[in-house]
Amino acid sequence: MKVSGGLALWCAAALLLCIPAAVRCAIRRLNSIDDLKKVNFGQAVPKHSLLLLHWFANTVDMDNNDVIRLTFDPNLGTYGSHHYGNYERLLNPLPRGDFRYRYYTVGNVNRGQSDLPDYVLEPPDAEYRERGNRGRIVFRVRDQDGQTVDQVYLTQHYGNSHETRYDPAYTYQITGNLLRQIRAFAVGAPQRNVLAELAEDFGSHVDQSQLWLLTITWRDLACLGLLLYMIVEEKHLQGKLPPPPPPHCVVDIPDPAGSHRLDPRRWPGLRDGVRLQVTTGENGRARILWGGVPINQLMEGAMVVLYKDNNSQEAMFSKVIRSDWGDVDTSVRLNGGLQARLHKTKTKWCLWTTAAEEICRGGQFANPDKVPLSGHQASLQLFVKDGKACARLFVDKSFANWKREFSESWVAFYANPLKSTQDYEWWRWQWATEFKAAPDALDDFHDVYEYRSNLTVAPGIQARFILRNDTVLAKTSSWR
Repeated sequence: MKVSGGLALWCAAALLLCIPAAVRCAIRRLNSIDDLKKVNFGQAVPKHSLLLLHWFANTVDMDNNDVIRLTFDPNLGTYGSHHYGNYERLLNPLPRGDFRYRYYTVGNVNRGQSDLPDYVLEPPDAEYRERGNRGRIVFRVRDQDGQTVDQVYLTQHYGNSHETRYDPAYTYQITGNLLRQIRAFAVGAPQRNVLAELAEDFGSHVDQSQLWLLTITWRDLACLGLLLYMIVEEKHLQGKLPPPPPPHCVVDIPDPAGSHRLDPRRWPGLRDGVRLQVTTGENGRARILWGGVPINQLMEGAMVVLYKDNNSQEAMFSKVIRSDWGDVDTSVRLNGGLQARLHKTKTKWCLWTTAAEEICRGGQFANPDKVPLSGHQASLQLFVKDGKACARLFVDKSFANWKREFSESWVAFYANPLKSTQDYEWWRWQWATEFKAAPDALDDFHDVYEYRSNLTVAPGIQARFILRNDTVLAKTSSWR
């Protein structure tokens, strides 16, 4: 029988619809921490999923043959676990007629529905807290007592908050080998030499200052903090940092081609003494630049240290330096007030290099000046908060009807000052009347309002105040 072309296409399409999702979208297999580094955590996949995976790896029991056994009963809803029907065919179908197999899911972080540990529900670093409650662990048990696990998956709900299905594009099979590697980073109160050994065992280039910062931030969870740093943060630095020079060797390392970083040797007045500056680094982090450090000080030991502000005595980041000029990207989110200082160094127990006597300090990082709104008693300021671009609106206290005047006005962010008015960053705008009162504003002459976006601050970004007829009333200077 001859089939028409249209009918043939229809049949082919119908056949494709019948293919299970597990066949149409092959699930990737993660066998090591290096494989985990290839997952786009923080963008397509919630960072919080790593906490769930760490918890699961350290909650189950494993023998020398990688046989995994649960330490809780998923049929009782422990940790919020429950049966997963696999109705959308995300995973392989269970063996037909074999009732020993069953899928379960766990990972709901809504309080009252889960008894997961505090470090999963409220991790010390807010960057790893779950906001969309999307990440899940799915596991398959294979015997009648429901305790032996033969398959483990990391998955997530679709981005829609009302969607209950799992997204096959971001579902990964987790091997026993990977679980075993993660178990090496169990929670507890580790000594720094343990962290250093873990970093060395898994090929991390984390330095002593970063290990110190991890112990301060994560405390008893420092091993977990190290794991997260290796998977999420460190991979972005690979290929960007030069190998450390040998002791007492002063080197000049040129920036990569195309880099627009400031060369501290060209600062005005550099010969007048040491120069220290905090500026914008990558991914909304603070960058420290230094120049003019005397050679004799480098030979004795020198370290750049980042502080919250001029009054702070608690270091947020530190780095031993071996050249008279250079820069370093820190792990600290950029905020106004940050300050870099130069310290001497001292060595403890022949292993740990720490900051000693302060030598000098630079100025505090300052947000750009506000710009006036033409013809109105108000002004606009571009500023940074935790590495994100934000806008601040200053309204003269005598400008009582400003909300009526600006009823349909808005503020938007632009990637650079050459962008047209309508070419603002996607969803990075807000009605002027929807700005929130600034919680820490101290201004006797103005009412201050803020809009905090989720746009990572970067050089070139500009904020504009736009009237209802698309007239631009004010433009801030571009972010430096």
